[in-house]
Amino acid sequence: GESRKDLNLGELYEFGIIYGCNALYRDFQPDALVVVDPKMKEEIRKTDYLLKNKVYFKEEHDVISRKFPDDVFRWGYASGPTSVLIACIEEEPDEVYLIGHDLQSPNEYFNNVYKDTENYLESNTPPCPPDNWITQLKWCFNDFKTIQFYKVSSLMEVNEWDEIENIHYITFDEMWKRLNR
Repeated sequence: GESRKDLNLGELYEFGIIYGCNALYRDFQPDALVVVDPKMKEEIRKTDYLLKNKVYFKEEHDVISRKFPDDVFRWGYASGPTSVLIACIEEEPDEVYLIGHDLQSPNEYFNNVYKDTENYLESNTPPCPPDNWITQLKWCFNDFKTIQFYKVSSLMEVNEWDEIENIHYITFDEMWKRLNR
């Protein structure tokens, strides 16, 4: 989501392990990249990124099936929720900061940092419905109740998450205060 476009992601390296999705590799090297979109998989395979970096492809279920054997629903997560799920399984963190998980657009157009680039929709495309992301992230929150999740954005709070105690909404300023404590 575009809420993170002004954030210098490199400043986050000192605070933890960074998981990212799909085209993020084009301009930033996360500690682990999760690739769900088949076109992005093809794009990445044409580069040398796989030789030097940790990448999880959607169809490779080893991490997810180890934690959730025979659970095809979790294998079908979208890229953002898949990155959260894999990070929770692999890293067993105390806290997860959801950056760029905007879920909805602030206007009537597609909300993505990489819109109008190869393998992404054009900027005049209507926004994607957030239902799957909301549901899949809710499952993550419930699957990992000991982890505190922080949705970092000034955009929407999610009604479907109202009863969940381990999801919190914070601004970027609040995130920096928490990280620098």
